[in-house]
Amino acid sequence: MTDIGEKHKLLRDEFFNQLALLVVDYNWGKDLYKKVEEKCNFLKNYHYILFPEGEHQIIDGFEQWQDRKMLELLAQDVLKLKTREKIAKALEARIISIVEKPVILKENALFLLPCNFLLGTKCHIRTCDLIWRYAGDKSDDFNYYTKRGLLLGVYVSARLFYISDDSKEFIKTKEFIATSLESIINIA
Repeated sequence: MTDIGEKHKLLRDEFFNQLALLVVDYNWGKDLYKKVEEKCNFLKNYHYILFPEGEHQIIDGFEQWQDRKMLELLAQDVLKLKTREKIAKALEARIISIVEKPVILKENALFLLPCNFLLGTKCHIRTCDLIWRYAGDKSDDFNYYTKRGLLLGVYVSARLFYISDDSKEFIKTKEFIATSLESIINIA
């Protein structure tokens, strides 16, 4: 492997794999990143090389990593689904299957901080765009923004609902997603 960009991409993925596990027990910040470096057998402060733009780049990269994991998971399923079913499946995958519930809780708390609010909004909008594209949406007019805006409300509220869902296999979250989508798909 001679391309340093490709090498760093693989190392960032390794970083995010460990981050997803360790963020459950540690707060966001330098102590967490040092612990991730230890688990990855990286040199001390190597995260500064992988993420030269700082913590926002780590958070944004972690969200993009989760989006990629969602798309990889969805690519395994080749069933013919309606648009609403594809969106529901994507939301379920992104919210329930990628990271543990405490990670979602900590991310939500992180995005509520004033310094991270815009970053959280950007990340969530990007996820909603990916979900619509996965569902086959090709709109490029006003509908493009309407669909993403409506899905953003469902995505954020479903993340919050999921945190308090104690039902078996998170069936209540899945029902919440289905019910919420019922109302927005007709509008979109």
